[in-house]
Amino acid sequence: MNNINKQLSQEGLNIEILKDFESIENKRTIWEIMQQNESLPTPDADINRYIACAKAFSDNMQPSVMFIEQNDRPKAIIVGHIQKHEIKLNIGYKTLLSPKLKCLSIAYGGILGQPDDDFCSILVDKIKKQLRTHKISMAFFNHLRSDTPFYQAVRKIPCICTRGHCPKIDEHWRMSVPDHIDKFYSARSRGHRHNLRKTIRTFEKDYSPENNLINYTEEKEVDEFIKIAAEISTKTYQRALGAGIKNDEQTKCLLKEAAKNGWFRGHILFANDKPCAFQNALHYNNVYYMVSIGYDPAFSHYKPGIILFLKVLETICADPSINMLDFYFGDAEYKHRYGTEHWPEACAYIFAPGLYPIFINMLLSSTLYLNEGLRYAANSIGVVNWVKRKWRNLLRDKSAKS
Repeated sequence: MNNINKQLSQEGLNIEILKDFESIENKRTIWEIMQQNESLPTPDADINRYIACAKAFSDNMQPSVMFIEQNDRPKAIIVGHIQKHEIKLNIGYKTLLSPKLKCLSIAYGGILGQPDDDFCSILVDKIKKQLRTHKISMAFFNHLRSDTPFYQAVRKIPCICTRGHCPKIDEHWRMSVPDHIDKFYSARSRGHRHNLRKTIRTFEKDYSPENNLINYTEEKEVDEFIKIAAEISTKTYQRALGAGIKNDEQTKCLLKEAAKNGWFRGHILFANDKPCAFQNALHYNNVYYMVSIGYDPAFSHYKPGIILFLKVLETICADPSINMLDFYFGDAEYKHRYGTEHWPEACAYIFAPGLYPIFINMLLSSTLYLNEGLRYAANSIGVVNWVKRKWRNLLRDKSAKS
C-alpha cells in the first residue's frame, strides 16, 4: 500500500535543481510566499540571506536549491548548497580528526512547503539520488525538528550503512518577550530577581553606568562592531571550537546584507572604555535571534554576559515589533531558566554509498556513541558540569595564547 501511495504521490511531479543565482531569482516570489507560510520562518532560509551567504562564500560554495512542483503547482523547496563540510570526530571537546567531504548542506528551516509523511519519503529518496549521481559524499541537515515527518524520513529511509547514527537531540528554546522589563523581573523568584539586579549594580559601581551599552544596527556600523566583537571572541572557549565571530570578509558581507534588510542587531557592553561582552543578533519578522554571544573572561566575576543580556532585553521589551526572543542553537542553563517554549532538534546526516563516506560514517558513529556513554557516566556520578567547566577553561586559555 505504501508503494502505491508513493507512486500516486509522484504523479505530475517535477523536480528542478537551481544551481545559479538567475534561476533562484526567477523563483523569488514563490520562495518568499512559501517562507512566510511556514509556522516558524527562519532567517537562515530567507532568500536574501541565502544569496548573500552564497556570494560571500562563493569560492567554496555552490547553490543547490531543490524546487519541487506537482501538476504545475509549487509543492516544496529544499534550501541547500554544496561545499566542503568538515566533520569533527571529537571525544568531548578534543578533536581527533576532522575530515572534509563534499556535502549538500540543508539550511536551518530550509524544508519549505510543510510536506506530509509520504511526500517527505519522496524528497529523501530524491536527495539520496543526488548523492549517487552528483558525486556528493554526504547530505547534512542543520538542526531538523525531530518531531517532524521529514526528520523521521531522514532517520528511517537510508540503509544502516549510509544513515547517520546517534543524533544528539537538544531542546531549542524561545522566550516570549513581555512589553516591559519589569514584567520579566516579576516572573522570577524574589531571590533570583534580587541577584540579577545586584549583578548589574555591582558592575556599575565599579564601572561607569553612562553609555556602557552600544547598539549597532546600520550597515556603516558593521565594521566597528565586528572588530570589537571578534577581539572579545578570540578570548573565549568557543573560538577554540571554531565558533564565535570572526573579523573576515565573509562575516562582514553577511552582517552588511542583514543591515540592508533591517535585521542586524549588534550590542557591546563596555567597562568604562574596555569592551567586555558582545551579542550578535538578527531581528527577523517579529523574532529576535540571539545568533552568537561572548565575553572577556577577565571580567567573568562580574557576569558580563548576563548583564548584557538584561540590558539588551530591556530594549527588546520596549520594541513593539518584537514579541519573541530565540536563543538559537546549543544548550545552556539560562535558556532553560528563561525560555517559555521549546522543541527538540537534531542535526542529521545521510552518507553516499561509497567506501570512503561509509568509513567516515562508521568513525563518526563510533565517536558519537562513545561520547554518549561518557556523558551518561558523568551524569550518573554528577560531575558533568565540572568536566565541562574544566575543559572550557582549558580551551579558553588555549585560545587566549594563540
